[in-house]
Amino acid sequence: MFLAITRYKKGWICYTFVMSKIESICVFGDSTAWGAWDMEKGGWVNRLWLHVAERYMDKYVAVYNQSISGGTTETILARFENETKAREADALIFQTGANDASYGIEGNFVVSEALFRKNIEEIIRRAKRITPNIIFTDLRNCDESKTMPVSWVPVYYSNQNMGKYSTIMEMACKENDVLFLDIAPLPNTDFEDGLHPNASGHEKIFVQVRDFLREHKWI
Repeated sequence: MFLAITRYKKGWICYTFVMSKIESICVFGDSTAWGAWDMEKGGWVNRLWLHVAERYMDKYVAVYNQSISGGTTETILARFENETKAREADALIFQTGANDASYGIEGNFVVSEALFRKNIEEIIRRAKRITPNIIFTDLRNCDESKTMPVSWVPVYYSNQNMGKYSTIMEMACKENDVLFLDIAPLPNTDFEDGLHPNASGHEKIFVQVRDFLREHKWI
């Protein structure tokens, strides 16, 4: 955002706040944001990039996917500032919460509710030092018939816990005046392995993100 000043012949001065065009977006998240398991177009973030990639000149927006498998609010905090600055991004999207809300055989969450809330607020605090353009989003459901536990590790994902952490994130965003996109729950048929969306699931996430970005004049 910048301040535009217009001077008129009669000595009047008009001050107008104008939104600067977003040049580049960095996305930080977990394996869903990374693209697992969209075997057609590489995930909702890559679908977003494909959506803007054919634009030219002032309509082009760069999209950098900095998501990693197993990502949590802890891994985001450890690296997002340096990676954002290296790419000179002026907009940030964070998709997180699902891995934080998972738990092992002992029943302990990967990231406790209290620490999750603290991490979200710290991400917001640090992100605001870089840009005012910040969006958090979630994935609040899974196919529990395949995630209690998942087939590859003894880790459990439940819709109740994922929804609880999404609500914590949403409240933190509201209290800190940050945009939050609540992704509509996906049907079980849109999950490849119970946890990660397939191509159909990623397309549905992409459409919601695309429309949200259009609404807020990001793209």
